[in-house]
Amino acid sequence: MTGKIKKIKRDICLIKYRKLPLIEYDEETDSDVNYFPESKYFYWIKLENNSSKNICSETIKLLKLLKIKKLIFLDAVNKPWISKVTEKRKDHKPLFKTIKYFKKLKIHTKFNGGIEIKIDKMNKFLPHFYLLIGCDSGFFDYYFADVEQNIILYLHYSGEIKILSLSKKFNNKFLEVVKKTKFVDSNRENTYKIQKFSNLYDDNDASK
Repeated sequence: MTGKIKKIKRDICLIKYRKLPLIEYDEETDSDVNYFPESKYFYWIKLENNSSKNICSETIKLLKLLKIKKLIFLDAVNKPWISKVTEKRKDHKPLFKTIKYFKKLKIHTKFNGGIEIKIDKMNKFLPHFYLLIGCDSGFFDYYFADVEQNIILYLHYSGEIKILSLSKKFNNKFLEVVKKTKFVDSNRENTYKIQKFSNLYDDNDASK
């Protein structure tokens, strides 16, 4: 384990990072109970031309433009990062390499906690994370945020990213820097649109 990728027990993570989304199954009602932090700034973005080829590098570029130094990853559902079925798969060489990478970090079929990672380790970590999203149908409820919890991101297997900005000040910052990336709006219903709202707030609002 390197000093730049830190495992955190789930209970500790839930106390330390209270704004991360959570999902629990309620047996009495036979339904999921969801928690999401309150945010009026909600976006879905994607790369130009609907391509997900460079999604990892462009996501890291966005995070660096936001001056994020460290991130926390956590599954909204209380389950291990690596399922036993996925661990045993040998039919897909890239997935085999990804499982080997996570095993080296001691992230295995029993670990259900959070991963705290510095931005300079994301170039290797994020492609493996994204490959798991595409190869394991149960690996779909993972969210990540800056450790100060100003912004929450969710990476979909399609290459789209859900963004929740948790303050007006940070939202202004996001709208400014996203224009320097290759991301465009996904044009989903009932979301803010980055093109439409990029110039909505003036400099006086940014301090609020």
